[in-house]
Formats: sequence, C-alpha cells, structure tokens
Amino acid sequence: MLKKDYNPPTAHTPPPELNQGIIEAYIHSNKRIGVLVDLRCETDFVARTEEFKNLAHELCLQIAAMNPKKTSLLRQPWIRDETKTVKDLIDEYIAKLGENIIIKRFVRYAL
Repeated sequence: MLKKDYNPPTAHTPPPELNQGIIEAYIHSNKRIGVLVDLRCETDFVARTEEFKNLAHELCLQIAAMNPKKTSLLRQPWIRDETKTVKDLIDEYIAKLGENIIIKRFVRYAL
C-alpha cells in the first residue's frame, strides 16, 4: 500500500542533480602525460564505491591513450574492448550502480 503523501516520479519530474562524484588523476609511467577527470553521479554513496572509482580510472586511461575531444570521447572505441564505445562502458556502470553518471569535464596534459 502506498503512503498517502507519496509522489511517484513523472515525465515532468526533473532528473536528480549530479553534484556528487570524484576527481580522478592519472600520470603515465613516462611522466609525460597526465589526465584529470571530473566524474559525477547522484549520491556520495555511489561516488565512494570501488566500481565508480574503477570507472573513473578507466576513463583516465582512455583519455591518456586516445587524446579525445569532449564531443568525441563518448563515441570512441573503448581501449580494452573495441566492440564497445566509451558511452557503452558508462551505460554499463549506470545499470550496475543504479544512478546516472556523467563526465563533467576532463583535461589531458602532454609534454
């Protein structure tokens, strides 16, 4: 039985804000490439999980290896499995963790 004050989400309900997350850093072993990724989710609970941290690390490796522009990153083949795109990878984590996930921003430094 539903509580009297329960308001189910509707098509007009705005999506939850993605103001939780982590900033992941990666420095390549040659010390000539570095990446920062700002990965966002809905709750700090998900942001602290190993799965979410793993996704952030995988995205850093992708950016370090492929040097994408923001618009092309999601369409790139994932470096560990070229049958998937980076968007497919993120969608798998969204399904697994049950929250929306976005790459808010990233930067790649190279000498």
